[in-house]
Amino acid sequence: MSSLEIYRCTPRQVRSFVIDCVQAGLVPFIKSSPGMGKSSIVKSIAEEFNMHLIDHRLSTSTQEDLNGLPRFITDAQGRDRATFVPFDIFPTEGTPIPDGKDGWMLFLDEANAASKSVQAASYKLVLDRYVGQEKLHKKIAMVMAGNLTTDKSIVMPLSTAMQSRVIHIEMQTDFKEWLTDVAIPHGYDSRILGFLNYKAEYLMDFDPDHTDNTFCCPRTWEFMNNLIKGKAVEDQKTPLYAGTISSGVAVSFVQFCKVIENMPNLRLIESDPLNAPVPHDSPTRWMVTTHLADNVTDQNFEALTKYVSRMNLEFKVLFYRTVHIRNPNIKTHPAFASAMGEVAQYLFG
Repeated sequence: MSSLEIYRCTPRQVRSFVIDCVQAGLVPFIKSSPGMGKSSIVKSIAEEFNMHLIDHRLSTSTQEDLNGLPRFITDAQGRDRATFVPFDIFPTEGTPIPDGKDGWMLFLDEANAASKSVQAASYKLVLDRYVGQEKLHKKIAMVMAGNLTTDKSIVMPLSTAMQSRVIHIEMQTDFKEWLTDVAIPHGYDSRILGFLNYKAEYLMDFDPDHTDNTFCCPRTWEFMNNLIKGKAVEDQKTPLYAGTISSGVAVSFVQFCKVIENMPNLRLIESDPLNAPVPHDSPTRWMVTTHLADNVTDQNFEALTKYVSRMNLEFKVLFYRTVHIRNPNIKTHPAFASAMGEVAQYLFG
């Protein structure tokens, strides 16, 4: 591991560090490969602190967006003067705070994809908190984001002047955090959860030199979830899936989903959890575990815990973590308490 890799941050760390910067009146700059969820983190912070989110792409900006447009006025002596009038993108002093909000979160995305001239125009905005000749509202927090220079995306290296105006935070994916903070709370399809638990390396397989039309990342798995949620995964739709998560992974995912045909019947597990067959192969075990977690009720929970107790620790942890996140009240169930001895440290440690 290189010295630079040591200082890459998980999404939870990034979120915490961004909050530290905002509270200190500083501007964090989040950098990562495409599709990792930078904008989602900023959005969640804005929601937590009750801020109105302004999502502005510096890559599509011009200098005028940041400096304002000239307007002629006549001064007290009757002389014509030019002044710069800012766009309403940026709330300045005197701008009313949106109803029900405590301020604004100004998110300057694709910041290092902006031209050199736009980057230069943004110095005054980022450090001095001025847009043109007007001062930004004091209730504005600011966050910047962009892709990595190593990822062959459209990136213009930051000038040394901008480098010292922001706090640099580099993000990497973390499968367990994604599972716990994103996939399970948002009700991702159990087939996706099962597949990625089995092949966690496919959560993010971005390679700057890839030749496929797309790649796997948290964003494209969100697309995939929207495509298949509540529907059958069909061979004939493999080209559609390939255009979402890449061809090789799409084929593997379709094949993985076929293990449903070999899964033990849920009713059999509920009625005879200690004798219902437990799959021997890992793909089917991952699928069974996520399927059971999807179908937990107060009435069948005890039976399902007896069945899951016959599996290896990694499957038990997945089952209880998923159930607990989706239904926090399940921890009051007697069967949950009795199962905690073995897995509690992995759920709450």
